[in-house]
Amino acid sequence: MTDANWWLGVIEPATLHATRPECPEPERRSWTRLAVAALDTARATGGLTGREVAARMAHLCRVLARYGPPEGFAPELRPERVARACLSAAGMTPAEAAATPWRPRAEDVAAMRDLRRVRNVITPAVHLAEHITDRRTRDELAAWRDVLPRLP
Repeated sequence: MTDANWWLGVIEPATLHATRPECPEPERRSWTRLAVAALDTARATGGLTGREVAARMAHLCRVLARYGPPEGFAPELRPERVARACLSAAGMTPAEAAATPWRPRAEDVAAMRDLRRVRNVITPAVHLAEHITDRRTRDELAAWRDVLPRLP
């Protein structure tokens, strides 16, 4: 089993329990803290990439928002912080992504893979926009929202 698979074997069940609708709030907090600690440790040890962790934190943050402010379950899940981590992990701006040429052909496979990685980390951040009060972050997410449909 690879390190990533081992970490996902911890992270996914913790996330599942934390996001169950019927989970009592004290348990939700405990499961959330476990999921966040496992994500942070997986990144720190190289088991998961920063990009993978940022996307998973954004998904967790978004789902937990159904039950109250996500940072109430774990301080690391402040929506602005999580979205900024995703934006940073993208490694390019919306304009750069939109300007990256690609077509569904063999010679553009590398560009398509790069853009797919960007899309995978930006999409969950865009879903957090309604929970973000920072104007700069909201504007950047809005720009990405316009670009995402054009990415592979």
